[in-house]
Parts: sequence; C-alpha cells; structure tokens
Amino acid sequence: MTRENGVMFRTREKKTMMPKRPKFFMLTIALACLLPGLPFVRTAAADPVLSQSEIDGYLQWLHSLEQTVSARQNSDQPEANLLFPFEAPSWGPDEIRPYRHLAISKALGMMEQEYPGDTRRKISSAFLALSTARNYLNLSEFDSAMAWFDLAQSLDQENNFQDEITREKLGAALAAGDTLTMAHLVTNTLGKTSLDGCQEEITLVIRWLLVTRDSASMDLLLQKIEGHPDLLTDRVRFWRAYALSWQGHREPAMEDLRVLVRNGGLSCGLSEAERRWVLIAIPDLLYLNDQTDAARDLYQVLAGSELTELTNWGVNQLANLDFLDGNYLRASQGFESVCQAKRTGSFQDNACEMARMTREIQRIQIEGKPYGTAAYYRQ
Repeated sequence: MTRENGVMFRTREKKTMMPKRPKFFMLTIALACLLPGLPFVRTAAADPVLSQSEIDGYLQWLHSLEQTVSARQNSDQPEANLLFPFEAPSWGPDEIRPYRHLAISKALGMMEQEYPGDTRRKISSAFLALSTARNYLNLSEFDSAMAWFDLAQSLDQENNFQDEITREKLGAALAAGDTLTMAHLVTNTLGKTSLDGCQEEITLVIRWLLVTRDSASMDLLLQKIEGHPDLLTDRVRFWRAYALSWQGHREPAMEDLRVLVRNGGLSCGLSEAERRWVLIAIPDLLYLNDQTDAARDLYQVLAGSELTELTNWGVNQLANLDFLDGNYLRASQGFESVCQAKRTGSFQDNACEMARMTREIQRIQIEGKPYGTAAYYRQ
C-alpha cells in the first residue's frame, strides 16, 4: 500500500445506499472512513477464490518474509531498499567512500586535460562516451551525464549498448527532474516495436507514470507489455500488477499476483516493502471482489504475523469486516487495537475514528434495546 511511502494510489468507490434508513446512514459514515484505507476500488467482476496451491504459496511468502526480516534484525542491519531510480542499494549511515569519488573526479579531469575544448567532439568511442556518462552520473552531474549518454547513443552504430544507454539515461533524467526529457524517452519506449532486454527500462517507465499519474500513457504501456509475454520477469510482473491495481483492473492484477505467490517463498528480487504489498494486495482484491470469506481468512493470517505492518493491516481489515457485519463490539476492539499499536500507516488515524464511532453505535444499541431501537437498526 503507497502507506506513508504513498505505498498505493487509491481511488474511492461509491456504494449505493438506500435513503431514510438509519442503518444505511451509519454505514455511509463508516464507509467514508473505511474506504480511504482500501486500494483499487473500481467496479469489476468477482475473481474466483484462490486455489489451495496459491494459498500455500501465500503462506510460504509470508513465512519467507518473516524469516528475512528476522535474520536482518538479528544481524542489526537496516532494511535493504533499492534507491529509485537507479535500483542500487543505499550506503550504510557510517559508510563513506571518499576515494571512489576522488578517483572519478581525477579521471574526468585527466580526460578534459587530454582533450581540451569541447571534449565530446574528440571522442569517437561509444564505450568511452558511455563510461564518461556513468562517471558524471556517479558524481550526480546529471545534465553532463545526459549529454554524454546522447553522444554514446549516436556513436553506438552497432547497437551494442543501446539498452544500457536508454535505461541509464532514463535514470539520469528522473534524478534530474527533467520532465521534458522523460516525456521524450517515455514516448520512445511506447513506440518501440521490440522490447527484448528492456525489462529495467519498462520498470522505470511504469514507476514514472505512476508518479505523474499519467493514466492514458499507462494504458498504452500495459497494452504493449501484454503483447510481449517474454518481457515478464518477476519484477516486471510485480510492477504491472501494481499499475493494473492503480488503474482499477482487478482481475488481471490478481492474476499477476497469483503467479508471483504460486512460486512459493521466493523473494522474486523484490524488496521487503514490495513483498509486503503483495501480501496485503491479494486479500484486499478478494474483498473488493466480494470474496469476503476468502479475504477474511487471509486477513486472519496477516493479523497473526510477526511483522507489525502486516499485523496492523490484518487487524484493521478484520475490524472493517466486523463493522459491516454489524458486530460493533468486536469491530471497536479491533479498531482500538490498531489505533494504539505502533504506527505503520495513515490508516491508523481512520482506525482511531472508527473505534470512537463503533463504541457510540454499540452504546446506542444497548441503551435503545428496551425500546426496540436495536431491532429497528437491524432492518
């Protein structure tokens, strides 16, 4: 879920409520609090329930992630997130590499001394131009890096480095915030006839379109990916599922997620946060497709997880289901538990409000029971 990371892009789903009935009025208020915490809410046909092999794979995914996090925490290591857009691991807080940058700076200085003036006009090797672009990229001189990437691309007549150049130029343009260059590069990607070896490029484009919320271009890209099944590595499949869910295409998103968990406890090259998203998205999609029993089973699994993020989400969603079933006492207990738990997402603010409201509804039912009010609310 984009939680505080913006783990997911969310839209709101309208529910048809019958007027002039207190029960539906109260549910309308509750859903206003509930739905911002749920992803991908657009109308679609219901998916069938997960197969047993997919449920087993889901449980293996959860166990694998718990073991990964436990091993990392026991060795006192931070979560190994990859830096966007270069898909490279971050340095540790105490790690410094001064000599690396000194060596790069010295190499660039020597090249500029050897080729004074407009250095690029005196370079005829695509490999040397690409190496120079990467050096500037490592020094965070993105404008210079993109100029050298352009030179490398023009010198690479045999197309030996085109995939690397395109991918790394995309990264440089993203890091520089150059929206004009990004629009040009994304258009080139959408116009390609062959996407062989372009998995990392496609991943970067998907993530850029998510950031810019360009739904029209995303539709075009997803259609192009559909015609290139060989492109679907686990990582591309993950980001396609994420994009499909953002677009509201639940069934194809669910199918991609099923393929991922069907492989069991493999990490698929995904980060811990991305693996958590898969574990959360599957029951959420089941719930939104009216498979509430199947969703409840998986939420109960998450509620018993060793990972706080998953536990909070599982308990929160179980409380939502209890609320919709009219079990306000149990719902209020679940919401209160999430409200008081260690903070892992903005949905906990909703949980605090829901806890207060469900306690009030429960009080009204108890106090009104002698007068038939409870029976009225059950209509």
